[in-house]
Amino acid sequence: MLLSFTEKEGGGVMEYNVHHISSQHDFAISGVSYIGNPKSHTAMFVTKKVEYLLNNMDGCFNCLIFVEKGISVPPYILNCNCIVFSDNPQREYAKFVNDLYNEYVIEERRRRYTQTQEGYYVGENVIIGKNAYIEPACFIGHNVLIGNNACILSGAVIKKSSIGDNILVGENAVIGAMGFTMTEDENGNKLRMPTLGNVCIGNNVEIGVHDNISCGSGGDTIIEDFVKLDALVHIGHDVYLGKNVEITAGSVIGGFTRLENNAYIGVNASVRNRINIGQNSIVGMGATVTRSVEPNITVAGNPARLFAEKKEC
Repeated sequence: MLLSFTEKEGGGVMEYNVHHISSQHDFAISGVSYIGNPKSHTAMFVTKKVEYLLNNMDGCFNCLIFVEKGISVPPYILNCNCIVFSDNPQREYAKFVNDLYNEYVIEERRRRYTQTQEGYYVGENVIIGKNAYIEPACFIGHNVLIGNNACILSGAVIKKSSIGDNILVGENAVIGAMGFTMTEDENGNKLRMPTLGNVCIGNNVEIGVHDNISCGSGGDTIIEDFVKLDALVHIGHDVYLGKNVEITAGSVIGGFTRLENNAYIGVNASVRNRINIGQNSIVGMGATVTRSVEPNITVAGNPARLFAEKKEC
């Protein structure tokens, strides 16, 4: 087995030594990250589209980086990391991560779940705080951390997550679902990139009925304090929700998107991936947001534009 698992505080950590790829290197990676926010000892990929983000590697080391041919990698990055050049780094990264994920799944299936007297299932190495109320038919995965005063209602599923105090999780919500990220193999067939990150949720957060929150792909999905999500909301992988963000029913937030503090998303709005919604901004009901939104403004429509109310004569 190329992948090893080390028991550390907070649960098992998967580790892969890159000497299996390059005999010139001998260090372990323990996860994945995104070149926009890289972390040491992780795997990632860099295409020409995001070549400029290589500057973020300053201070990071011992990474496995799949890089598109033709990109000039600074010497300080070459010397401290294992660089694999490729015509299609996203595809090579996907293959690598799939191999990691397959071994990870084998290891996870060896672990056991226990049905509690209250009628919910709980995995290994789970920490649940004081005064928790968890209804029957809930499912708490391995290594999950839940703070004090949790209220988790029937049918909820929580995996790969660290959650603060006073969480409210509605019926049949899923926290820590696999994200939807695809590339193509050599024959043009769709190839999934597993999401190996986590979900990190702060204090006093509400997750609505049938919400779906994806875990991180190149890092973590982060939900700050006092965020409130209505029913049937989808949060994509690696999304950041700042404090007091409010997202109403039926809304969809694409992967790698940032919603800054106090942003408001109206009913059935759609926000595309990799854009920013500024603090105190409002996205109107049914809006389709395709570009970043400046702070302190309201946008509406399809595509969403600056909203200006008509004044009566």
